[in-house]
Amino acid sequence: MAKNKRKTSFPAPQQQSAVPKTNNKLSGLLGAVQHMADVAQVTRPTWTEAQLDGLQHALTDERKQEFQALLDNFLQLGKDAGAAVERAAQQASEHAARLAQIDARGAALAASQQESEQLASTLAPRERACHEREALLMQHDAALAIREENAAAGFLRERAESTQQLRADLDGLAMQRLALQAEFTSLGETRRVELEEKVELQLQALRARELALDQQAAEQEASAVRLASGERALLHAKRTGAQIEAMIRQELDAELADQRADQAAVVARLQEKLDQLRSDNDVLNEQIDEYVALEDALNGREPVALLDELDQLRRSVEDHARTIRNLEAANARDDSDAVRAERDQLAEALRTLRPELADLKQQSHRDRMGVMEKEQWALDKRMLQKSKELLEKGLLELEGRISSLTEDAQHQGTFPELVRMDRDNAMQLPAAVQAVGDLASFTEELRERIAASQPANPLYFGLEDLQLFVGGLAMSQLHVFQGISGTGKTSLAKAFASVVGGSCTDIAVQAGWRDRADLLGHYNAFEKRYYEKDALQALYRAQTPAWSDRINVVLLDEMNLSRPEQYFADFLSALEKAPDQRLIPLMESRPPDAPGRLRDGRTIRVPENVWFIGTANQDETTNELADKTHDRAFVMELRSRHKDQQFIPRKHLGQANYSFQSLTAAFAKAHTTYRKEVQDILAYLGQSQLTQVLEARFGQGWGNRLERQAMQFLPVVKSAGGTFELALDHLLATRMFRAGKVTGRYDIETGDLRAVEQALVDTWAGMARAGVPERCLLAIEKDIKRRERGG
Repeated sequence: MAKNKRKTSFPAPQQQSAVPKTNNKLSGLLGAVQHMADVAQVTRPTWTEAQLDGLQHALTDERKQEFQALLDNFLQLGKDAGAAVERAAQQASEHAARLAQIDARGAALAASQQESEQLASTLAPRERACHEREALLMQHDAALAIREENAAAGFLRERAESTQQLRADLDGLAMQRLALQAEFTSLGETRRVELEEKVELQLQALRARELALDQQAAEQEASAVRLASGERALLHAKRTGAQIEAMIRQELDAELADQRADQAAVVARLQEKLDQLRSDNDVLNEQIDEYVALEDALNGREPVALLDELDQLRRSVEDHARTIRNLEAANARDDSDAVRAERDQLAEALRTLRPELADLKQQSHRDRMGVMEKEQWALDKRMLQKSKELLEKGLLELEGRISSLTEDAQHQGTFPELVRMDRDNAMQLPAAVQAVGDLASFTEELRERIAASQPANPLYFGLEDLQLFVGGLAMSQLHVFQGISGTGKTSLAKAFASVVGGSCTDIAVQAGWRDRADLLGHYNAFEKRYYEKDALQALYRAQTPAWSDRINVVLLDEMNLSRPEQYFADFLSALEKAPDQRLIPLMESRPPDAPGRLRDGRTIRVPENVWFIGTANQDETTNELADKTHDRAFVMELRSRHKDQQFIPRKHLGQANYSFQSLTAAFAKAHTTYRKEVQDILAYLGQSQLTQVLEARFGQGWGNRLERQAMQFLPVVKSAGGTFELALDHLLATRMFRAGKVTGRYDIETGDLRAVEQALVDTWAGMARAGVPERCLLAIEKDIKRRERGG
C-alpha cells in the first residue's frame, strides 16, 4: 500500500535581541522590517538608521510623539507577524504528525485486511471438509438403500438400529455444518464491520486534515494581509515627511486666519474710538467758538475788571443801606413828610439796584465758569491732539500689518482647501471598491451591516424601510427623513455612509440661513479668498479620483429650522437638470489660481455620487416643507422601532467599499427588467376611477415628474426584494395623499375623502394588486377623524 507523506516548511523566525526601553526604537524598526522581508522571502529594503533618525529630527515635538507611537505600533505588528509565523510552523509540524498517524492507521488497516484474507484462506479448507463429509453421508445413504433392498425379513431390527444411527450421524453432521456456516458468517460480518469502521475513521481523519489545511491556508492568508498592512504602514512612514509639512502648513494657515480675525477686530475697535474722538473734537471746537463770541461781547474788557466793577457796586449798595439805617435811627421819631419821601426814594432805589446786583452776580458766575471751561477746553484739546497723533501712528502700523497679512492670504490662493485636495496624492489614487451585485442581497446585507455598526446600541430597521430607502437612492439625490425624535433619522444616514465605505459630511442647519452662501461659503474681496464651508468641500472631494466611484452623503441635520426653498434653492434647480448641467456658480469671474475641478474656475458641479439627506422634525421651532421641496425629494417617515424588528446580525462581515458605478448599473438593470410592468401600472392609473376623483374633487393630477420618479422607484424596490404594491403605496402616500394635497385641506368635505378612499380601493383591486394600500388609507382615515373632531 502506497504511503504519501507531505511536509510543510516555514522559515524559522529570527530571534530578536532584547532592546532596553531607553534605547532608540529605530534599530528595532529596521530589525522588524528586515525580519518581515525574510519571512516574506523578498529583498530587504535598503533603509538605514541614519535616514530614519534624520526624518525623526526633522519633526516637531508633537509629531515626534506621533512618530514614536507609529514605531510602537509597527514593532508590535512585527512581533505579531513573527508570532503568526511561529504558529504556522507549529501547525505545519502538527499537520505532519497527523499525516504520519494517518499513514500508520493505513498500514494497520492493510495488516487487518491481510489477516482477513488469511482467515478466509483458513476457512476454505474447513468448508471443503464439510463438503467431503456431506458426500460421505450421501454414500452412506446409498449403501443403506442397497442393504434395504437385499435384506429379508429378520433383518428389520438391525436395519432400524443402523438407520437410526446413520440418521443421528447425519443430523450431527448437519448441525456441525450449520455451526461452521454460522461461525464463518459471523466472522465475516465482524471483519466487514471492522473494515467499515476503519475506513470511516480514515475518511474522518482525511476530512479533518482537509479542514485543518484550509484553516492553515486561511491563517497564512491572514498573515499575508498583516504583512501587507505592515508594508502599507512603512509606505505611510515614508510619506510622513510630506504629510507633516502639509499639516504644519495647515496649522499655520489656521493660525494666520485667527490673527487676521483678531487684527480686523482691533481695527474695528480703533476705528470706532477714532470716530468718537473726532466727534468730541467737533464739540470742543463748537464750545471754543462760543467762547470767542463771548469775548467779542465783552468788547475787550477783561473778566477781572467786570469783577471789580461788581465789587464797587456791591460796596455802593452797602453804603446806601448803611446811610438808610443811620437816617432811620437818627430820625426815628421824625415823622416829617420829607424824611418819608427820602426813605421811599431810597427804598425804590434799593429795589431797583437789587435785580441789577443779581444780574451782575449771575454774569460774574458765568464769566468765571467760562474762564474755567476755556482752560479745560484748551487742556482737552491738547490731550485730543496727542491721542490723535498716537492713533494715527497705530493706524499706520496696523495698516502695514494688515497689508502683510493680506499679501500672505493672497499667496495661499482663492480656494486654499480645494487646491490642497488637488495636491493631496492620496486623493489622486482611485480607491479599491467592490461591486454591488444583486440588489436584494445588497439590501439584506445593508440591514445586517447597519445593525452591527454600533454594537453598544444596535440600529434595527425594518427590511421594508430599507427596500424603500434603496429605491429612493435611484429616484432622487435629495432625501428627507421625518419622524419623532429618537427614531434613527440621523443614525440611518450616518450608518449607511459608513457601512458602504462612503463619506458623510454632517452639517447642522441654522435658523437664520437665507441663501446658498450659508451652505457653501462666500468670497471675501478684501482678502481675495473664498471661505469654503463643509458642503462645498464635500462636493469637491466627491469628484476626486479617490472618491469619484464611492458613495458620498451630505447630511442636513434639522433642515427645516430654516426654509430649504431659500438656502437650498440652487440645488433644487440643479438636481432637475442633466448630470453635466448641474452647476452652481461661486464667483462672478475666474480667479488666477482656480482649483482644477471647478468648471471655468468659478462653478462647482453637483456630482451624481452625492446624496443630500435631510432630517425634519415637526414642532413650533421648524418650518413646513414647501411643495417645491416635497415634490423633488424622496420622503420617508421613520417610526419607532419595535422588538419584532430586532435580530442577531451575522458576524465577521468585514468592511465593504461599494462602487457607485456598480450601484447605478444595478439600478439600470432593474429599470430594464421591470420597465414594461411599471408602464402598465401607470397606464392603468391614468385611466382609473382614482384619477377621475382626484381631478374632479381635489384638482390633483399625475404630473410628468411623478411618472418619471415612479419609473425609477418601483423597479428598484422590486429588485431589492420588495413589491410593486409596497413601492406604489409609499409613492402615493408621500405625493398625493400627504397634507396639503388630498388630506389636511379645509376646502373639502368628508364625503370627498370617502369618495377618494373608495376609488383607491377599487383601483387597487382593478390592478390585481395584493393587499390594500395601507399608507394611503391610513392618511385618509386620520384626516377623516380630524374633521369629525372639528379640527
